Amino acid sequence: MQQLPLFPLRVALFPGVTLPLRIFEQRYLHLVSESLKSESGFGVVLIRSGTEVGRAEIWPVGVHVNIVDWSQGDEGLLHVDVAGERRFRVVDTSRAEDDLLMGEVEWLPDEPAQPIPPECDGLLSMLQELKEHAAMLSLKFAPVDSADALSWQLAQLLPLEDRVRIELLTTQDPLARLAVIASNLDRWTRE
Repeated sequence: MQQLPLFPLRVALFPGVTLPLRIFEQRYLHLVSESLKSESGFGVVLIRSGTEVGRAEIWPVGVHVNIVDWSQGDEGLLHVDVAGERRFRVVDTSRAEDDLLMGEVEWLPDEPAQPIPPECDGLLSMLQELKEHAAMLSLKFAPVDSADALSWQLAQLLPLEDRVRIELLTTQDPLARLAVIASNLDRWTRE
């Protein structure tokens, strides 16, 4: 197990996706500074209840991120782009002196890349349409070359319930994740 600083967010982050963050709280400014100095990254976890400012209860699964770009904004905020990498399970949490949430984490196993099966062509087309949507321009995605990349990018863009997002994060098989996404799409069309 490893101790990892955690950054709770109202939005889930998945491997292979780059997300912009605006940092203004002192504990997170320090986290970003230390992460840049040590090139160690930190964990992003989805908030279960509470808010991003202050204390929050988190779901026990997250994604390790590395900072890939940063800049100082005119308004005094720090703008940071983080890229999702490895998944982890939070076993225990504690608070640092500056109230930063720390997690004792165990890494979830990496998956071997699998090709996108032909029956997922519709999901691949949907992903391309979602990426073209103007609201998605702040997110950055690598080209989709595997079933896991397709599942992660769809999970990031679709309006899924938090419990479904967590289920997807813990699912080890990309084809099973794509099946969960497809069943949610089927449910939406029936409603």
